[in-house]
Amino acid sequence: MKKASILFLLLFLFCSFLQKENSERDLFVEKDNIVLVFSGDIMGHSPQFKAAYNPKTGKYNYDACFQYVKPYIEEADFAVTNLEVPLAGVPYSGYPNFSSPDALLDGLKSAGYDVILTANNHVVDRGKAGLERTIKTIKSRDLRHAGSYMNKQQRDSIYPIILEKHNFRIALLNCTYGTNGISVISPNLVNMIDTLEIMSDIKRCEELESNFIIMTIHWGNEYELQASDAQKELAGFLVRSGVDMIVGSHPHVVQNMEYIQNGIRNVPVYYSLGNSISNQRKPHTNGGIMLRAEINPITKSVKTSYMPIFVHKGVLNGKFQFYLVPSIDYIKQPDAFKLAPTDSAAIMFFDTETRKRLSNTTLWDKSFQTTTLN
Repeated sequence: MKKASILFLLLFLFCSFLQKENSERDLFVEKDNIVLVFSGDIMGHSPQFKAAYNPKTGKYNYDACFQYVKPYIEEADFAVTNLEVPLAGVPYSGYPNFSSPDALLDGLKSAGYDVILTANNHVVDRGKAGLERTIKTIKSRDLRHAGSYMNKQQRDSIYPIILEKHNFRIALLNCTYGTNGISVISPNLVNMIDTLEIMSDIKRCEELESNFIIMTIHWGNEYELQASDAQKELAGFLVRSGVDMIVGSHPHVVQNMEYIQNGIRNVPVYYSLGNSISNQRKPHTNGGIMLRAEINPITKSVKTSYMPIFVHKGVLNGKFQFYLVPSIDYIKQPDAFKLAPTDSAAIMFFDTETRKRLSNTTLWDKSFQTTTLN
């Protein structure tokens, strides 16, 4: 009996040790996870840059646009967004041939973005000069970019982007279906959806000893709430080719997401994040989602979650602005935002419909909103 008690005690202590060791290991893994945040299309319609203009100073400022999503962006180790307007200088213009003030990029940097995506259908709206000026302006702000390049030498030197933390290397790819029929003038380059080129880029990721590959891709049909068959087919190809996560843009609405199984990998595919900020006001176009991806560098697994973000037009800080409202903040503290009944109905509709389309994934349920808006 005494021997049995001793054995039981030893077994208990051993199990307790294992439990403590596993618990500490889990905490270590959680602590060292790598967090990325993605947002959708950054547009530049003429009402937006008119709202950003201060006639007293003669300058543009976009900081207010992002002040209520800034805490979510800053939580990331790396934050990525799609700049769907050239920074081509004056004259500034909206649709169909965009050019926004450089202050838009300053607003994105101030909000916490690290990587600017430029492979989209508006990248050459203002021709060769617009493409090159955009790249130079991004570089002058010490931001990284992917998707368009001055020439092949520049592309070869900086693409794919490698995001590294804890000796874990994440490769970021970016390409577009087209450029609205506007030719890309040599030696400029824009990454197109070309399966042979994509396979070569994935091979390059492997040569650079990447541990995880993310494809950000401009594709699909505008204003369609569900991914097209062409998107699904291409997603399957990307997963089979070695991509570990897919983040889409272009439709200007939030589309469905799915997981594609490839062996032991369960690859998340977010077909479209919708609009990050724009002047589009029709239902479903007046917002997008912010996507959070948490990558475990030990298991190479990824957990994703999303947050609906509504684009509101109204007075903020005593001035008419376009500004982003996380719907979860509004739902928790509606009185803080003082929205008109029509705006309240719009944000609630957007939140409800977005959650329906993404019911198979996880809501990023965290609120930073604590102050009353002006």
